Amino acid sequence: MLSILLSTYNVVVQPLVHDLLHQARQLNIPFEILIEDDASTDRRVCVENHALLSEPEVAYFQNHVNKGRSKVRNHLAAAANYPYLLFIDGDAGMKNANFISQYVQYLRFHQQLDKPFVVLGGVAYREMTPDPAFRLRWKYGLAREQKTAAIRNIAPYKSFTPFNMLISKSVFDEVSFDEWFTTYGFEDTVFGDQLRRKEITVEHIDNELYHDGIDSNADYLRKVESAMGNLAALYKAGKLPDSFVRESRLLQTYIRCKRVRMAGLVGLCLRVVKRPLRWLAVTGSSVTALDLLKLEGLIAALRR
Repeated sequence: MLSILLSTYNVVVQPLVHDLLHQARQLNIPFEILIEDDASTDRRVCVENHALLSEPEVAYFQNHVNKGRSKVRNHLAAAANYPYLLFIDGDAGMKNANFISQYVQYLRFHQQLDKPFVVLGGVAYREMTPDPAFRLRWKYGLAREQKTAAIRNIAPYKSFTPFNMLISKSVFDEVSFDEWFTTYGFEDTVFGDQLRRKEITVEHIDNELYHDGIDSNADYLRKVESAMGNLAALYKAGKLPDSFVRESRLLQTYIRCKRVRMAGLVGLCLRVVKRPLRWLAVTGSSVTALDLLKLEGLIAALRR
């Protein structure tokens, strides 16, 4: 019935996998858990994750060269043996004891309807405030990512993320992740747009997982810089869906600046104050500073 697919990098997934095994075994359903480690640099992580092969339902793939999330997810889907795929990022944490049960109930209902589907359970953040050095990603997630299904369903493709996604394998065979992406940022947007173009329904439900793999403030800023490079390349190539461009506050700000021929000046001003903005983001976990750094990075990437 269900293939649970975990992509991971430098994260010990044993606690998450044991929770998944416990829940799935209680339901007495056919299932498997496929784990792919994308060339983790921490040897201890590799050893601990590899030990999960002792569980009969688990298969484990170890990459020796980092392939990126798109290739890893595509490989896991190709290796899956069951018709329904549950994608989970390795840095997720279990929020409730009936996580698998809720998805299985959804599956059984849609089996009766006999139609392909995509359903997103959502992402949540723990209430405990993390150390200041890790607070920026946490604050951003609370402000921008943690939303109820009712809110996410208003614009279902806008809130798209495969962090916690159940999808028919028949759908994934038509719409896989674009392997152009080898670095962090916006591969989810392109995947969601393919679903929209093929008129495949995306539904959101309240079945969240915690996002526990919180990057340090400095590491998150580096990821954001990489993401702005991807966004600029997609925008230049015309690969971004019109709906995403319309709904993106960041892109709309750039477009308005360009329309009045102020993009260069705005980029210059932001570049002048870039160091103070980085300081505010890293030491003060300022989401506003992060937004301004994104705009500076996007303008710089688009002007190269």
